[in-house]
Amino acid sequence: MSLVAAALSAVTALIALDGAGSASLFRHVYLLPVVVAALRFGAPGGALAAGAAVLLSAPFVLPEIERSGLTPDASEGLVTFAVLGLVGALAGALRTRARRHRRRYETLMALQRTLAAEATLDVALARLREALAGRLGFDDLVLVARDGARLVIAGGDRVAPESLVARVLDNGTPELVSNPGSDVRARRAFATPLVAAGQTVGVLAVERKGDIHAEERAALEALGAHVGLALENARLVSRQRQFAAELAEKVSAARQELEELDRAKSAFVAIASHELRTPLTALQGFSELLALRRLPPEEVSRLAGVMRREAKRLGRIVSDLLDLSRIERGLAPALCRVPLAVEPTISATVDLFRQGTATHPIEITCEPSLPPVDADPDALERILTNLISNAIKYSPRDSVVRVGGHALGDAVAIDVADSGRGIPAEALGRIFEPYYRAPDAAGTTHGTGIGLTVVKALVEAHGGAVHVESAPIVGTRVTVILPAFQGPIP
Repeated sequence: MSLVAAALSAVTALIALDGAGSASLFRHVYLLPVVVAALRFGAPGGALAAGAAVLLSAPFVLPEIERSGLTPDASEGLVTFAVLGLVGALAGALRTRARRHRRRYETLMALQRTLAAEATLDVALARLREALAGRLGFDDLVLVARDGARLVIAGGDRVAPESLVARVLDNGTPELVSNPGSDVRARRAFATPLVAAGQTVGVLAVERKGDIHAEERAALEALGAHVGLALENARLVSRQRQFAAELAEKVSAARQELEELDRAKSAFVAIASHELRTPLTALQGFSELLALRRLPPEEVSRLAGVMRREAKRLGRIVSDLLDLSRIERGLAPALCRVPLAVEPTISATVDLFRQGTATHPIEITCEPSLPPVDADPDALERILTNLISNAIKYSPRDSVVRVGGHALGDAVAIDVADSGRGIPAEALGRIFEPYYRAPDAAGTTHGTGIGLTVVKALVEAHGGAVHVESAPIVGTRVTVILPAFQGPIP
């Protein structure tokens, strides 16, 4: 401001040296420091410089009016006074408005930068309050935003019922609270809604010792709309990033699952080929012996028994493959359900294993007077065959395999238990998946990895359920629950 004062003094000196008084053309140079002051200091600076210019030029104009009246030169001097005041006020007002718009633009840019970083709503709101508090020039500032059913507050602990913020949050209308006294320095508070998509998503509240002018309130309302929109955009961007991350995670998991399934199917083809080739080799070899050699009757009976067992084994594998094909197409296994006595079915299936192997003793324990089940005989035999075969396969030689049945309400539970090493906890939830074999079992025993899948499908097709309990050293117990037959037994 000192440079403006020096310029005004220099212009006054030039007018004095010119000697033309109110008619001096140097009086127009007063406009330069007035405009400079208005552009530099706004409306107050422009008004002050214009007033100073008028006071400095008055000694040249007013004496002329006293001596000669309102002469043309004096009139031009008065017009100069008016122009100086008008230019100072107008240039200052434009500068003040431009500065205000610039601050508003910088505030909006700061708002966007604050919300650009990914953060939770609590952190984003705290950062936003910190950015706005230093720019708006109020004694206190509070931001409140809705996050579903809860309110996130930056600058306070809670929203009291019937408070200014609570009222604005409910009705979505800006509100000014001022003390009724005449003291202009009394504290006043103003709250405006944060609006997004026509909905009130929060509140911006400010407080100051002194008045909050109408122009400031209008600017705060506009800022509230911008803040609400920015918060909503930040929330949408955050949600989009979250969805994108979840989608990428699901795609990665699906890709890994498909890769694992592809590897499992490749392994299954090799294993299934081996499993099918073993009985076929036995059948081919023994049939050639029977065709080409004359054997004693007892040897023929023994070979025929082996061929019969291998043919049944081959039939079970083929049946499992056909059932798996139906399962993968979303079809339930075909059943022909009849009232079926449980204990004779268990005994018949166990007898097949007793005839074929002496490596594991098999014990049968059934409750007396078990009700019949509503089941397909062939399906139940395949269920028991798969479970007993697994119990023998995965338990030490000479360990006991226990098979039993007991009533369970309107159902019958059939248990198959072994004394093997058990199933690892991480694999227990996957043993019913097609082609899956526990890592510690895949390299030690042969199997297609579809037996338990077929068991589960057959049991559930009956309206039953399968439960597996396993512990290290203790062994594994598989419980099949089938509905009991409710009607009269034919």
